[in-house]
Amino acid sequence: MPTTIPREQISPLDPSARPPLLAARSFLDATLSRAWTNRGLHEWFDRHLVAAGWMALPLAVNEPGVGSVALHGKGANEPDPQLTALLDAARKEIVTALSGLLETPPDDRFLAVVIYAGRVRRRRLTWGTEWTPHPEPTAPLSAVVLSVLAADILAHRDFYEEQLAICDICARVVFEEGAVARRRRCSDHAHPESGTFPIHAEREAEAVAGVDRDDER
Repeated sequence: MPTTIPREQISPLDPSARPPLLAARSFLDATLSRAWTNRGLHEWFDRHLVAAGWMALPLAVNEPGVGSVALHGKGANEPDPQLTALLDAARKEIVTALSGLLETPPDDRFLAVVIYAGRVRRRRLTWGTEWTPHPEPTAPLSAVVLSVLAADILAHRDFYEEQLAICDICARVVFEEGAVARRRRCSDHAHPESGTFPIHAEREAEAVAGVDRDDER
């Protein structure tokens, strides 16, 4: 049975005390490496959502525009191009929604969508409000993960404002102190070897092309 952790014992920097954040980070990291087989996704559901009592294990996962993939059957440990495409599509949807939090002003409309769809539950306790994910088994995979993220964001919004970063180059989602200074770069791409960020290189190329055209005149 899931347990409630008193608020005074929860550190926003300790993901082990925040199951929704741990579940979301596990999904985002695994789908970035594209190493998951059917069994890997199955185990993620079992470990993070079913064991927590947030949802029943779905028979299949689906994502709009991609289709569905069964979570049971033969070949669970074999690479599945259809599953890879589905995970890629779900991850893109999730990262796009999270990226809205980095805008000025923040675009957090996906939180209202999750709440309106009933995919998170709120409970008032003596120390405050507790949010827990409550996605339906038939929901798109991206909606399942966004419900997990929404529960954590609604309880720890300051943490996301201070530590969320999403790399424009590799789409890695990271949480770390000092992320505000480079919200669009992970540590691997904070200082490209060329010394020039891709967008800067593109602008320099455009500038050079403009000079060449002037010379031709």
